[in-house]
Amino acid sequence: MTSSGRADRWVRAHPVVPDSLLALAVGAVVGPPSVEILRAATSPGWALWTAGLCGVVLLGTVALRRIATEAAFVVAGLAMAVTVALPNTTIRPAGLGLAGAGDEMEIPLFFLPTSAVYLILLYAVAAQCAPFKSLIALGISVTGAVLCTARTATAYGALPAGWLTLLLALLALLAAVAGTWSMGRSHFERRQRLVEEATDAAERAVTGERQRIARDMHDIVAHSLAVIARQAEGGAAIAAKSPERAAQALSVIAGTAREALTDMRGTLHVLREATPQEAVQPSLAAIPALVERLRATGVDVRLVEQGTPEAMTPSAATAAYRLVQEALTNSVKHAGSDPAIAVTVAHSPQASVITVEDDGGNSGDRPTVPGAGAGLRGAQERVHAAGGTFEAGPADGGFRVRAEFRVRDRKG
Repeated sequence: MTSSGRADRWVRAHPVVPDSLLALAVGAVVGPPSVEILRAATSPGWALWTAGLCGVVLLGTVALRRIATEAAFVVAGLAMAVTVALPNTTIRPAGLGLAGAGDEMEIPLFFLPTSAVYLILLYAVAAQCAPFKSLIALGISVTGAVLCTARTATAYGALPAGWLTLLLALLALLAAVAGTWSMGRSHFERRQRLVEEATDAAERAVTGERQRIARDMHDIVAHSLAVIARQAEGGAAIAAKSPERAAQALSVIAGTAREALTDMRGTLHVLREATPQEAVQPSLAAIPALVERLRATGVDVRLVEQGTPEAMTPSAATAAYRLVQEALTNSVKHAGSDPAIAVTVAHSPQASVITVEDDGGNSGDRPTVPGAGAGLRGAQERVHAAGGTFEAGPADGGFRVRAEFRVRDRKG
């Protein structure tokens, strides 16, 4: 992780630090003019000190806006309520450097610039709290805007108390409250959408990985068990007549079982990793060995390879291997005895075509191994995910599976 990444993580873990810096920055902006207004005011000292203390409290709540949002808003609301309840004060405009103003003017003490800090807390509640609490905060703030307008009507020196002026003042306060709350809710909803999108992406990734592992397990187990079942049937049939061939069948069964266990360990290894790594997937280079293992069991299977797979992607190569594995399993399970199987892997500059076809064998002379057809569906999903086309169905008394990966589908 980079130093900037570590710093960002630390700041996220300690939000009070940046929020305290924000409080100081805001105080540096609104503090000096508020102090100047209080120095120019002629109200009783207790009222001025109370207004100043409420301003400091408002600034302090900014530092707590993320670690104690609701409590900070309540404290800020109380500070504003006290400030609004204080009596109006009379100030000398000359003391504020206002040329041409009258000798004195009367203003409510919530006219202090520090009162604007309340909007930061309203934004925090809208951006972080649940909708119901956010609406309560909005209602409190709207009520406060109405009360502030009513208090403004008692300050004749600063603002004429005509209805139009009061209406404009109320609209301005309501616009400030509604705008701040709306921005906070927009931030809240945007963050919720990001969380939902991240959750959906994680769920899709988990589902995709589960499906991939299920397909791999099916390919490994179904292929191995189909070979074992056929060898067990053959061994049982010839045990009395040819013990040597029966022993050979048992040897094939043991070897197939060991290979299946090895493949299963490799597939399930990713589930035991704290940080899963991409499992090593078989590719085109493993097809000859796959065919040879099946041929060793006595099945008549031939492999024809044409051209070189110069343009095949790793995902297409893995899909091709799994296609051949599943098609061979399908032939061993469902064809009759002594099937002849042809595997063709043909590459050209335009496409790579994988075909597995059997002749059906001596149909009807022995039962097929049960299966639900999930393997071919899994193979089809793999081929489509790699950008290829898939075909499977009866052909010339047997069964044919074909996939094509065109070069143009893998570019760009």
